[in-house]
Amino acid sequence: MKSYAVIGTGAVGGYYGSKLAQHGHTVHFLARSDYSFIREKGLRVDSPLGDFHLAKVSVFSSSREMPQADVLLIALKTTGNGRLKEMISPMVGRNTAILILQNGLGIEEELQASFPDNPVLGGMCFICSRKGGPGHVIHQDYGRITIGSLKKEDAPMVEEIASDMNGSEIPADIVKDLPEARWRKLLWNIPYNGLCVQLDCNTDRIMKTPSSREIIQRLMEEVVAGAAACGITIEEEAVAKMMAFTDKMTPYEPSMKLDYDNNRPMELEYIYRRPLEEAAGKGYEMRSVWMLYKHLLFIEESQKAE
Repeated sequence: MKSYAVIGTGAVGGYYGSKLAQHGHTVHFLARSDYSFIREKGLRVDSPLGDFHLAKVSVFSSSREMPQADVLLIALKTTGNGRLKEMISPMVGRNTAILILQNGLGIEEELQASFPDNPVLGGMCFICSRKGGPGHVIHQDYGRITIGSLKKEDAPMVEEIASDMNGSEIPADIVKDLPEARWRKLLWNIPYNGLCVQLDCNTDRIMKTPSSREIIQRLMEEVVAGAAACGITIEEEAVAKMMAFTDKMTPYEPSMKLDYDNNRPMELEYIYRRPLEEAAGKGYEMRSVWMLYKHLLFIEESQKAE
């Protein structure tokens, strides 16, 4: 049975790490502001699949104090990736796998360059969850993970982790093409994260308003075209399927909206700038996405100036 270390005990890392611990895996958690609370009172998860509480949690305030684990789950916001290599280096052993549970494009390639001999994997999380307070995760809907690797030789590790996830009530699928899976996740992240900030609303209101539905569809169509320019084929019907998926979703404020509302930096680098640059480098300009990105930059800069 593999051991895990969660780097970033928030709405995503806190949920998945707690589910693994609930089902008998050794899991170490890195927490900052919640460290003292979790150490004293543990981790609580409220979920439609069943609430549970981990009374005793292996939690640390510094990665240098954490024991090495078989798998690192990287669940920090990408706004902190500038210090990610330094943070996880003490925890990366010879065979440690690094599974990135972050949104955006190009993250695995960066970490693979820093840790060339380790399996670097990508995990696309389709989950609605949020922090309810210190040591408290509220799981609202979904929870499936899609896992892939950059290198074919790391496929057995992907299978082992997916097996652990499925055995811990975390639905996990395996993909052979990680870049394609990343673009497919951007099909949701690019329109909904940014538009919920721009329009100051949740997914439910966007989907029930004809004008905003049209914007969502236009943005998605540009993501499909941008992916195609980069050699990634996403079928046309994927747009309708993703919109139908969101229609059924519990009314939800994406992570970028919560970050903005709480005066935290937004994840604009990997979700917007990098896909825009990659598509442009292949000759296609995602113009509507570019406009949304520039508006988000303006919103963030205005918030800093207040």
